[in-house]
Amino acid sequence: MFRRILWASAAVALLALAPACSRGVQLATVNADTPARAAVANFDTAGLERYEAAIAERAARQDRAGYASILIRNGETHIVTAGVRDVASGEPMLADTRVRLASMTKPVTAIAVMMLVESGDIALDDPVSDYIPAFADTRVATSLEPDADGNFPTEPLARPITIHHLLTHSGGVGYIFDNDTALGHEYIEHTLYQGTGDLAEKVDELAALPLYAQPGAHWIYSYSNDILGRVVEVASGLPFEDFLRTRIFEPLGMHDTSFFVTDEQRAAAATLYVHDADGRIQPAFSEANLEYVPSWASGGGGLISTASDYARFASMLAGRGRLGDVTIVQPETLAAMTTNQIETTRLPAYMAGLGYGYGFGIVLPGTDETPPLGIPGDYSWGGLYDTEFFVSPSTGLVAIIMTQEFPTENMPGGRTRTWWRSAVYDTLPQPE
Repeated sequence: MFRRILWASAAVALLALAPACSRGVQLATVNADTPARAAVANFDTAGLERYEAAIAERAARQDRAGYASILIRNGETHIVTAGVRDVASGEPMLADTRVRLASMTKPVTAIAVMMLVESGDIALDDPVSDYIPAFADTRVATSLEPDADGNFPTEPLARPITIHHLLTHSGGVGYIFDNDTALGHEYIEHTLYQGTGDLAEKVDELAALPLYAQPGAHWIYSYSNDILGRVVEVASGLPFEDFLRTRIFEPLGMHDTSFFVTDEQRAAAATLYVHDADGRIQPAFSEANLEYVPSWASGGGGLISTASDYARFASMLAGRGRLGDVTIVQPETLAAMTTNQIETTRLPAYMAGLGYGYGFGIVLPGTDETPPLGIPGDYSWGGLYDTEFFVSPSTGLVAIIMTQEFPTENMPGGRTRTWWRSAVYDTLPQPE
């Protein structure tokens, strides 16, 4: 049952900066389970109270076991936690509780790639086959259903898959969310997120599957970031996990972020939950994937982190590639990453109102018929297990929320993102 839930029902998802004294960040830390709260500048007091109440109420009725949220604006930080990391133990959910990031790994991978673009080790128009030769022979399905012999009819690549294509999910690669076509089932059956093998082996397996479309034709959510992780390995000469650790995590002080954790760290992480048909919360379980994370360095969904650590990463983004005296990428690189790179005609209907840069969804201006989905220019991404973040350049706001819920039709209130961003906006001071 839960193997089906883990890989098939995932379609439902598609659509401690503390203790800061040791990390150079001043914090106002609050637990929303209690009424006490320190006033935080740059935010509206009443809006913050409503935000804390919204999180506390959802935790109290077990819409989720627990939440950890961080809001940052103009160097001032507000932390809200509520509920528990584990229902059985009753231990609280905190800003430094480890969680599975799932697809919130993707922006980190995109930053790693762009670091190598800056250094000249990678070019955006490089064919991926320059780094992973198996992709030179990848073919493109001309039908999403097999022929009478059970084979997918294919044609050769009209053009190579490039780094740009992978960064924008326009390489034609598939993923694990298509339950409607035979090709989708082929990708699910050959999921990279189960079984043995390292990053290089997994990506070579992927190259043998036919593409959905010619590179550049459409935006298709995909394994692209997993492929990019392997590109980083080849271009840098370092294992992907070592590149992220030495070039991003250690410089930013993200000491609780990694692909691999110890038994002690795993035991202290937030439990992943699911709601059953009667609305009861219970630990998710899958014999096929006990930990609900890949056993290899997955650039598309494998990182384990904390709200505190991810707030440092997001603050670097808000700082145009810089956090304190640490520069990860140059401002012009970050500007390109957070600029829409895809014509809206190539995006699926569920992305209406959003563009896509290099690793981020971007709020587009509204139209006469449709108001914007947020503040235009805000950029973001989320994870399968109901984690979210966004950066709002025009307001200076950084927002993160972490919880751990496997998405099914039984999720109380649906995905957190359906209510969360508007609640965050409500914390901003209102014009006089």
